[in-house]
Amino acid sequence: MINKKLLLLSIASLGLASPAWADEINSKNINVLGPIVTPQVTLIGDKEKAETPFTKELSAALAAKVSQQTQSSVSVFGQKLTWKTLSDGTDAGHFALNLNLKTERFTTGTLALSGLSDVRAFINGQVVNASDDKVELSLKNGDHQLLILTSISDSDDVKIEWKGAKKHDLISFYDASERRVYPEQLFDSETVSQVSLSPDGKQYIWTKNHYDPSLGDKANRAIRVMELRDAKTNQLLQRWSASLPSSLQWSPNNKQLAYVEGGKVSLLSRDTRQVTALTAALSGVSGLRWLDDNRLIFSWSKKAPAGNKITKRYQALEDRWGGWRNNSQVYLLDIASGAIAQLTDGASSTQLLDSRGDRILVSRYIVDYKEPAHNLTEVSELNLTTNELTQVGEYRTFNGAKYASDGIYILAGPSFNNGLGEAVSEGVVANNYDTQLYFRDQDGDFTALSKEFDPSIGQISVLPNDDIVLRVTEKDGSSLFHFDAEQEQFSKVNTGMEVVESFSVSDFVQPTILFKGTSATQPQQVALQSIHASHRETLFDSEKESYADTKLGAFEQWDFTNSRGETIEGRYYLPPQFDANNDYPALVYYYGGTSPVSRAFTGRYPFNLWAAQGYVVYVIQPTGATGFGQDFSGKHVNAWGKYTAEDIIEGTREFAKAHSFVDSTKIGNLGASYGGFMTMQLATKTDVFAASMSHAGISNLSNYWGYGWWGYLYSGVASKGSFPWNNKSLYVENSPLYNADKVNHPMLLIHGDSDTNVPVSESHSMYTALKLLGKDVELVEFKGLDHTINSRKERLVWWDTTLAFFDMHLKDQPQWWNKLYPSK
Repeated sequence: MINKKLLLLSIASLGLASPAWADEINSKNINVLGPIVTPQVTLIGDKEKAETPFTKELSAALAAKVSQQTQSSVSVFGQKLTWKTLSDGTDAGHFALNLNLKTERFTTGTLALSGLSDVRAFINGQVVNASDDKVELSLKNGDHQLLILTSISDSDDVKIEWKGAKKHDLISFYDASERRVYPEQLFDSETVSQVSLSPDGKQYIWTKNHYDPSLGDKANRAIRVMELRDAKTNQLLQRWSASLPSSLQWSPNNKQLAYVEGGKVSLLSRDTRQVTALTAALSGVSGLRWLDDNRLIFSWSKKAPAGNKITKRYQALEDRWGGWRNNSQVYLLDIASGAIAQLTDGASSTQLLDSRGDRILVSRYIVDYKEPAHNLTEVSELNLTTNELTQVGEYRTFNGAKYASDGIYILAGPSFNNGLGEAVSEGVVANNYDTQLYFRDQDGDFTALSKEFDPSIGQISVLPNDDIVLRVTEKDGSSLFHFDAEQEQFSKVNTGMEVVESFSVSDFVQPTILFKGTSATQPQQVALQSIHASHRETLFDSEKESYADTKLGAFEQWDFTNSRGETIEGRYYLPPQFDANNDYPALVYYYGGTSPVSRAFTGRYPFNLWAAQGYVVYVIQPTGATGFGQDFSGKHVNAWGKYTAEDIIEGTREFAKAHSFVDSTKIGNLGASYGGFMTMQLATKTDVFAASMSHAGISNLSNYWGYGWWGYLYSGVASKGSFPWNNKSLYVENSPLYNADKVNHPMLLIHGDSDTNVPVSESHSMYTALKLLGKDVELVEFKGLDHTINSRKERLVWWDTTLAFFDMHLKDQPQWWNKLYPSK
């Protein structure tokens, strides 16, 4: 029997000559699984000793299995094993030991081990440095699952002791049913990335993704699977995992599913699930669409000639874009024969927008800098029966078009067609990122359908009766709406989700909708629901799958009225073990670049994680964001942070004043892209913040305007009509670089060194200025990364870097930062 009296926890400093022993670990804090009996290795031939080259991999696989089931029984090689507390006793052999360690700050130390052999240790599923006599740990603030796989030969000799590196390096234990959210959980948990519902509503496809931390360096690659399922029973009908299909399209007669896999256009019979390849591998094929049950159309892109290796001649601003000179055209595929015919050709690409019968809508991008937003889209209709091409029109701020039975629905900015969609007060310039809905009838006359509809319109699906299901940005959420074409009225679909990420509808007048989404404190769900029904069937619930035992802090809406009399909405997240009598550091997050900060459960900026780390998190939706009406979004234009900065500064002060638990001397702020620009800008205007982080921020507006891949296009909206030569004050006075001497608090600049959107020189310029001025500044580049940090390994380092910086300056805890970025 293992003698639990010899398993002791010591909280001590390595600097003490005689470490102080703590009380005996309570048996409820140590769970044991085993003894685990594995098949013996059979020696073959003249082999005298069993040695496996896969010890590391075998241990990781077992650890991944048992760590997911620490509250239930586990089956290992036919043995049904049950986790027991140490007080229940057990025999000697191979065991898994589970300790739920809790820390309140970055903590380092060593678990000294005695009486254990063949030790392999895992923290949150990832391998940590361990030997038979110790496990070295560096633990972030949070709750951590420590799993030790080990052999025990003499249980009376077993002893575990904690030795902290410093006096503040303390550990305790958490209740497994109330674990705080942690980074790997947010990134690795299974999610659904794509949904598609058949026209008859009887089958659906989704793509599910997760990451496996036990794979070590290979964990950066998502494990993806696509499944075809029965919508009524949820029965699995077909699965793809090795290579996943793309460009999924259901046939009009509901009998077949077309897709591209390995470059081949293939058909899947929905009845027999037999797959037929219609083409050989065709590189660059995408955008499949059925014309009828016998014909498909698709886009096929050919790469531009490479040119010489010495020079590159620019003929347009767009030449800086990767793949700009590639040429994509529309092709026709005959199902019966497999014959392919080219339908369009041109010096520039032709984009397929929609099809109906023998008519297709196409567009092409026209290089035209005469007016903001400095590009032009030509929309045309091709009649495949007569081969006649009819130009529909040339438009700026164009976003897309779909057929209706007697016309075309068009998505575009408010300024579309000479300001047809504008609904702004006098003196306000419409923000053309605030997308509106229009209808063009067969006579070429336009109607603005959404002028009085405040949400900004995104994805649309047109129903057989010309009604529309729309996904819109509504304040800081994403909602589904139904547009009644006859009544020209919008009505909200009650999905029960604050942020609908995407949707697919059946081909009925009263359709079934398949959609996925989240809420601020609700992980992802996938559901089916009739358009007018309140009842929905949940097909996937990430909370049950991955967050069942996770404890989140409270979440509240908090709005205020700014000095201009406008309501500025916001929300805040509290730590899980919140105590209103304590003082907490706070983090203020915003974007400001015309889109609101979504109420999504997680993402690149995980508010629930920051709260779990002991911060009060205030998210503000400052002036200029879409989803609140055109007057609100229009104040983004030609302002470059003026109203946004006022709102953030005023809101932060009011928030701290209204919430006594916020330490007003320990408030940090952070943002990315335009939000990174705002971080730099705010640092030159206020001392309300004690530390700031700017990710991929803009420091010099004219440099971004001229050098960022899309800088001139974005400025065509954000700085409409203003250029460095006719509005110097806008470009200079609103550039943080020209006011760097006013920065008085520490700043962290983060940038991908291959950022094409906001060039890395924007952070370098600010870093140079602050260094020369003797300011407290850090610059951290991510090698080879662009504007966003999406891959797993880099994402986790990015999150750590941000929180370690704020721990250093807002909690007076530099240890984590020094561990990540030692001075030598």
